Amino acid sequence: MTRQRPVQDLNDFVTEHKELITAAPDRVLAAFFDPIDLSAWWLTTRSVAVPQPLGVYAVEWKPAAFRDPILGPLGGAFHGTVMEYRANREFFVANAFWLPPEGPPLGPMALQVTCRVEGPGTRVQVRQSGRGMGERWERYYSVIESGWVTSLQSLKAYIETAPKHVVPPVTSAVDKKPMARIEELTTTSRAVKHARRRS
Repeated sequence: MTRQRPVQDLNDFVTEHKELITAAPDRVLAAFFDPIDLSAWWLTTRSVAVPQPLGVYAVEWKPAAFRDPILGPLGGAFHGTVMEYRANREFFVANAFWLPPEGPPLGPMALQVTCRVEGPGTRVQVRQSGRGMGERWERYYSVIESGWVTSLQSLKAYIETAPKHVVPPVTSAVDKKPMARIEELTTTSRAVKHARRRS
């Protein structure tokens, strides 16, 4: 008769943080998806973040010089799937994993970011959660606890001091002068008219 190993209970890990940013909710939420924004405040080296349901959410950092005694070098990648996206309000990433530069991935986890108007600004709230066990889980959530505090302070400083984004309208060559192009196709050119008169 074979012995069954005792089932260990998984622990719930949650870290939640808020920051008030003097900016509109759409600007704050966009900073979690725009590659330039992410590299500025979250110090990512690469990112692919699609703001729509079932969109990929993946960010990557270069390995840190500091080596944690339990997790090894920090950095690596964090990726999941956007399950819910409400423009100017919130998004929810499920089935997220942290892939460290060394060692096995940690997950699955969830990441939820909400934005709501508060006075002249936006109150952004970040909630990251997961279920696991062992010292790696405990150490990881201990590290990101202070990490999110620093990151949201960086987000606030970046948005409040960076110049506003100006997105030019997307236009094609035909959109710019549609009537001029129709005329070119239907009207005899001046050079041709002049040549006919001389002949």
